[in-house]
Order: sequence, then C-alpha cells, then structure tokens
Amino acid sequence: MTMTNQLPQPLWAGTAITTTCVFSVPVYGEAPADWPPVDPSTVQLIYIPGTGATPVTWTYGGVGSIVRVSEGVYSAELNTSGTDGRWQVKWVGTGACAAVSIAGFPVEPAPF
Repeated sequence: MTMTNQLPQPLWAGTAITTTCVFSVPVYGEAPADWPPVDPSTVQLIYIPGTGATPVTWTYGGVGSIVRVSEGVYSAELNTSGTDGRWQVKWVGTGACAAVSIAGFPVEPAPF
C-alpha cells in the first residue's frame, strides 16, 4: 500500500492538502509498484489536525469526504485553516485489503 500527499513547501495554514492512498495486495516476485490495486472492505482516514489536536475519523461512504478515484485508490482533501503544527494522517483498510499507512507533515502559521 502506498500513500501520497500533495505538499507545497513551506506549507502554510489555510492550504488545502490532498492525501491519496493506493491499497494493493502483494504479489510474490513483483515490485510494489506492480501490485494490483484492491478495494478494501472498509476504508478509513484518521487524521490529527495539528499538534495536540483531537483525532478526526472519516469513513468512505459515511462520515467525511473520502473519494474513490478508481479501484483501490482513495483520496481526501484536508483543510488546514487555522491549524498549524504537526499533522498526522493514517489510512486504514480492512477485509479484502487489510493495511495501514501513516504519514505526517508540518503546517506553518501564515506569516500575515
């Protein structure tokens, strides 16, 4: 499974961040980039919007704004307005593709 975040540098508070996760099942002898994408039974995005903040949980097809881009590929846009500090992002798949991917990134206060 891979996760990507589209991150400008520096990342100012108020910038929209797109986080994308590709769920895939390993195939013996093949490079991870060649593993076929698979839809998990459930997809969750859990994120912490800044240092010391309370985690927020989104579930595909339920709470939040997770989009299914294609088979095994899910995306969400996070709004960093007014929330600087260290953000944490965790994608979780269950069932058909049980996997976890975690990343973090700093959000700087806007200079004016």
